[in-house]
Amino acid sequence: MNDRSRRKLLLSAGATTTLGLAGCLDGLTGSGGAGDAVRARYIGQEPQSDWLEEQSDAFEAETGIEVEHEFLTWADVPDSQVTDIQSGVGPDVDHIASTFLPQQANAGGWVDLSELDASLPDQNAFFDQVTDIMDYQGQIHGIPWFWGPRGYLEYDPLIEQAGIDGQPDDWDALVDQGQAFREEFPDKHLYAMMGVSWELPRAFITFLWQNGGRVADEDTNEILFDSDAGVEALNFWKDLILEEDVMPSQIAEWGVDEFDGALINEDVGAIMQDLSPVDQFVEQAGADRSDFTIGRLPAGPSGDRSTFFGMEGLGIRPWSDKQEEAAEWISWLSRPDANATFADRIGLLPTVEEAFNHAAFDDELSQTLHDDVLPDARHYPMIPGLSEVEVELSGTIGTWLEEVVTGEWEDGRSAELLDEAAGVAQDLVDQAQQG
Repeated sequence: MNDRSRRKLLLSAGATTTLGLAGCLDGLTGSGGAGDAVRARYIGQEPQSDWLEEQSDAFEAETGIEVEHEFLTWADVPDSQVTDIQSGVGPDVDHIASTFLPQQANAGGWVDLSELDASLPDQNAFFDQVTDIMDYQGQIHGIPWFWGPRGYLEYDPLIEQAGIDGQPDDWDALVDQGQAFREEFPDKHLYAMMGVSWELPRAFITFLWQNGGRVADEDTNEILFDSDAGVEALNFWKDLILEEDVMPSQIAEWGVDEFDGALINEDVGAIMQDLSPVDQFVEQAGADRSDFTIGRLPAGPSGDRSTFFGMEGLGIRPWSDKQEEAAEWISWLSRPDANATFADRIGLLPTVEEAFNHAAFDDELSQTLHDDVLPDARHYPMIPGLSEVEVELSGTIGTWLEEVVTGEWEDGRSAELLDEAAGVAQDLVDQAQQG
């Protein structure tokens, strides 16, 4: 890397103290950037620094605008971004994590792109769900960059050997297929959902939605996940592990590598996931992409087949004195080819619909994901305190799953834990609303 590249690849360490967001941005002090360069910051994307550098070099050659890249780890995000918003100093372009968006938007932390007189991509170019997330309380806070809805990804040779024809349409069919699979493979399980970290609440609310439940009311900010539908959803998940042997108890210990490895090692026949494990499987086991099928998740009793998606975006900070140039850089990364290439590199999905015409996604699995799975994609309701609610849910569902797999779960425990979590979550939302 040359000296100029080293200068452009700045690493932001983040602050150490979390600050409140109330009363922010009373006096903006500018971006504090170096000269005329646009400062752009990304979360967790330092492995993609070379690609971003290539893009900014091409961008500068075409527009004359220089871009400096900075990187945060996920652990740094809350302190660093909150501190920047309160002080009005930081990068021009910043990475938007969708769960942090409501709180930061309420603090005036993002430029309303609908009011910015600059070159920006057409909102109609993106999937509807991702533009809905960025359109918060009547303002456009950023451009969707990448997202990750999951489908029912199965390894067909195992499924066919078990005599199973087609993917399960609903929860009952999932149980029936799981039992048929165990008859053929007593030491394996049909299906798995990841049971650690942020995947815990996302697995729960997927079942919650499929059972006709809701996380919260976006109009009143009332927490609703502790309903009868939520309790039934947890208990169905429990039964898949304890009663029906559809899922392995080991999911409580599986991170991403172990989870994807369960499919690659043929310990399970299907997982709730995107297409990221497929190429690993093909490389390690000599399989072919045609050996896999991805489809919609099984429908719950309500007929709902929702699948959770997380999303990341790019926005412009209100203190920036280079907002038009920042908009050009965001638009550059939103070109279909760039959007597709970046999503493919990180193993997630492009947010620009036309990007699915790119060679990286021009195959049967990707097109099926696009046509059949993505229409079912849903995100958390965008409410104040969303990130804190997700933390609370993560801890609660983690405790619940640990009790399930260790035999400590008792009747009524699902309702008890959800009720306690809902009370804490409501307090967090109310506090965030007041702030």
